[in-house]
Amino acid sequence: MQSENIYSIKNYLNSRQLKLFDFGLSRHNTHSLLQLSQIEKVDLTGNMMLDFILTAYNYAKITFKRYSSFYSKQKYTQPQLFAILAYKTYNKYDYRNTTENLKISTKLQKALKLKTIPHYTTIQKFFKKLSVKKLNEINTLLLQHFPVSECYFSLDGTGFTNSYSDLYYNNRTKKTRRSYIKNHITVDSEYMLIRHHNATKGPKYDTNFAISAIRAIRCYKPTYILADKAYDTEIIKQTITEETTALPQIPVKTRQKNGTYRTKCRAIFRSQVYRFRNQVEGVNSVEKRKFSGINNSRSTNLQIKETKIKNVFYTIYRSIQIVQK
Repeated sequence: MQSENIYSIKNYLNSRQLKLFDFGLSRHNTHSLLQLSQIEKVDLTGNMMLDFILTAYNYAKITFKRYSSFYSKQKYTQPQLFAILAYKTYNKYDYRNTTENLKISTKLQKALKLKTIPHYTTIQKFFKKLSVKKLNEINTLLLQHFPVSECYFSLDGTGFTNSYSDLYYNNRTKKTRRSYIKNHITVDSEYMLIRHHNATKGPKYDTNFAISAIRAIRCYKPTYILADKAYDTEIIKQTITEETTALPQIPVKTRQKNGTYRTKCRAIFRSQVYRFRNQVEGVNSVEKRKFSGINNSRSTNLQIKETKIKNVFYTIYRSIQIVQK
């Protein structure tokens, strides 16, 4: 976590070549993140929305620098803007409504230590510049509080539609948007947390994400890996069998005639275990219901980022539910 800025532009006007570490800022490394994530505690208030925003705010303080640039106006910190972005996503607001509703929420202003309300374009620019790497860091810090081993993992993909125009315009122009963002997630059976996720422009086959997802979760030593018939390919079942400790629980397609690993899966398939696959369907449902299944960003890159940030926000939302139980 960075300390308060103690540098002065007047004192160092002629020495801009100095590094930020020369002005009292600490180095941002993984080891310090692990320590801070264990120290940082969020006092839950009982209000889910407030707990959600404060949790996002506290983890953003660990991950982000205080300000994005040496030359910024430094009116709002990056953790504050990230928390406002969480407030926007939780309530399914647009940028204008976010700032308007934030003006009358004095309790939230006090919790985030906001002296003034940022203009909606400030939040837009922050989201546009937001690094996906930082989102992954927050997700990793959250998951470290919920370690799992030798449990079931379920894979599935779903689509997030792109609709920033109203139905009247679509009906009048008779245009239907076939493109969407394909979101692929991997969920554990113990906590129902997203352990791995990826998003790209659709339509895409779910099998395009499966190999990377399987290799990402093998560190958890899974017992079973579950997926629907769309994942019934020889390469996927071979990867599960040879590169992990898990047994594939993927139904074999009716017309399957070849494939050594696919044939063996008929004998090891357990219908009682396969029932746990509905957990990943439930996660997809909760994420879309809570944070909307519609992306309002216009460019493809921002739509992908919007989908990924919803995955991270689901992890925050689910972690609060686990702690409250």
